[in-house]
Amino acid sequence: MSLKSGLLAESTWALDTINILLYDDNSISTFNLCQVSHVQHRYVPASHRTLFLTIFLSFQLPGFLELVVEYFRRCLIEIFGILKEYEVGDPGQRTLIDPNAAEDSDNDLPLPEGDGMDLVEDDEEDEEVEESKANADASLVRVKQEEESSQKHKCSEDEEEDSERESLIKEPNTSTSGSSQDPGLHSERPRQASKFDKLPLKVVRKKNPFLVNHSSKLGQRQNFDSGLIHWSIGGGDTTDHIQTHFESRADHLKQRKRKPAATESRKKAQVTEAVTENSEKSNSGLEEKPQRQPQSSGPQKSPSEKAPPPLIATIDDVLSARPGSITEEAVRGGAEEQKENGKYLFSINPELQSRRNVKILEDEPHSKDETPLSTLSDWQDSLARRCICVSNIVRSLSFVPGNDLEMSKHPGLLLLLGRLVLLHHRHPERKQAPVTYEKEEEEDEGVSCERDEWWWDCLEVLRENCLVTLANISGQLDLSIYSESICLPLLDGLLHWAVCPSAEALDPFPTLGPHGSLSPHRLVLETLSKLSIQDNNVDLILATPPFSRLEKLYGSLVRLVGERKVAVCREMAVVLLANLAQGDSLAARAIAVQKGSVGNLLGFLEDSLAATQYQQSQSSLLQMQGGPQFEPTSVDMMRRAARALHALAKVEENHSEFTLYESRLLDISVSPLMNSLVSQVICDVLFLIGQS
Repeated sequence: MSLKSGLLAESTWALDTINILLYDDNSISTFNLCQVSHVQHRYVPASHRTLFLTIFLSFQLPGFLELVVEYFRRCLIEIFGILKEYEVGDPGQRTLIDPNAAEDSDNDLPLPEGDGMDLVEDDEEDEEVEESKANADASLVRVKQEEESSQKHKCSEDEEEDSERESLIKEPNTSTSGSSQDPGLHSERPRQASKFDKLPLKVVRKKNPFLVNHSSKLGQRQNFDSGLIHWSIGGGDTTDHIQTHFESRADHLKQRKRKPAATESRKKAQVTEAVTENSEKSNSGLEEKPQRQPQSSGPQKSPSEKAPPPLIATIDDVLSARPGSITEEAVRGGAEEQKENGKYLFSINPELQSRRNVKILEDEPHSKDETPLSTLSDWQDSLARRCICVSNIVRSLSFVPGNDLEMSKHPGLLLLLGRLVLLHHRHPERKQAPVTYEKEEEEDEGVSCERDEWWWDCLEVLRENCLVTLANISGQLDLSIYSESICLPLLDGLLHWAVCPSAEALDPFPTLGPHGSLSPHRLVLETLSKLSIQDNNVDLILATPPFSRLEKLYGSLVRLVGERKVAVCREMAVVLLANLAQGDSLAARAIAVQKGSVGNLLGFLEDSLAATQYQQSQSSLLQMQGGPQFEPTSVDMMRRAARALHALAKVEENHSEFTLYESRLLDISVSPLMNSLVSQVICDVLFLIGQS
């Protein structure tokens, strides 16, 4: 109830208490999302009994995960300004369900309270006006008839009036006395002001011609569109009632603009001189070639039709490039240029690079600028702490056995995680340094107050919690049941972190300390290996563009299979390679052409055989007690490596890659220590190779 209220004090107490209970090993097991009605009886000390029972009953109610997701979405809206359109009643919500609804959105503006009643009253007034018009038309006929009858009786009425006047003149005293005694005599027959007073009258209210000022109620939308589609794409209820911080957002410090340094003016002068020189050269060139001017005045193609889409690559791609390693289209387009400039697709020559339209990105992404002073406001600090607290709750819930199934079925949670994977992670374009012989003077940039990007520290923790949560729930996650707006950001972010060459992706998380080993690359590798267990996820992974990124993924997985130091990453790479190779023949071909793919998979099987033989030998028992244990790989992992080789051998073009390894395959197949199921798969590989 405290979370549902949205009040600051109550929700803060509830979030902090839940976070503490999830951190405790004794109470975390009770946070089972599947047991919404099951009550577990445990002994609790008397001092903590009231608090524990209150929290225990609160999270057992249905909708606990939905409440946490709503608080998470509210914090992300306040910090990053994202996901606002996924809430009920938001103006951008209609475009998510129906993209064509943006044209009609102007007609359905948010209405304050009471406007709906005004519309109903206006409709009733219109009906009343129509009825009055109809009655007026019918009454015209009656008026004409009454005019004819009134003309007939006009003479008689005049005579009666004359007689009455005479009687009044003759008896003034009696009339005055009668009027004083009975004042209601004159009111018995009042005189009509007009002959139209005999008709029935109906009062029609006039519409208010002035506009009512509803500026105080702007944003309070009273109607909305909702349904199954809204909730299936990750939408949710409105979170405007949730309070996130107590401090005011008013910035009392005035920002002063820094005066430009003298070096900037020098650079501007150099740029203007270079521009004038280029303009003079271009003018001289036009004067030298006046005959080509009429030809260029004809119809020209637009720049979008002339230039093909740029090929995006990093410095790591340039250094490790080889023919056919990017995409088939790029290789076919650059075949003639490769003859001119060697066998590499990327060239040092800038003219060839401009013709190929290659866009080179930096390996390191855009990151925050470390400032000597802390410019974080109080409301920003409290908002960031609350958002991290909610993300910690989501992360801790994913560790409870059974919660992965429930969390993988929540579209709203998956939408939030998909947005956080690559939020504000972008690689800037590599800039070429200008050729100059002058020593550049260092600019005194001063203290750069990045007030708009105060959330960098918070974002690092949120991304870590996001990747850990995805790694925990990916074993039960089936992305094929969700829309593209949910599964595409997830897969795009996971594949990017799997091949990202930056230090942020390869280094351990800064929150783990100097001895930590968990990095985004390892978490993504675990997530992808778990996702690839289901065939539907494999199809989606292989269908996620671009193909060059998948080729880089294959190369990194092959290298991990060949590394013997980290056994965990090696086994996860084997699982992912085997599932991807069995998913598509094109993927099997791309894996086979990677350097050392077949040899590394065979080395994995040979190492497992050597470990098994070493463990079973009687002479090495004493050595194992003192030295490090060399445990063999499980039979399931050996079977997956054999299936990866079998998937590669199914493609006829890959048979040439197995030529040098036939003897090693034969030795593995006849080994007495090898499992019979694995030996059978290796024999099938030899049979497929022998057919060619």
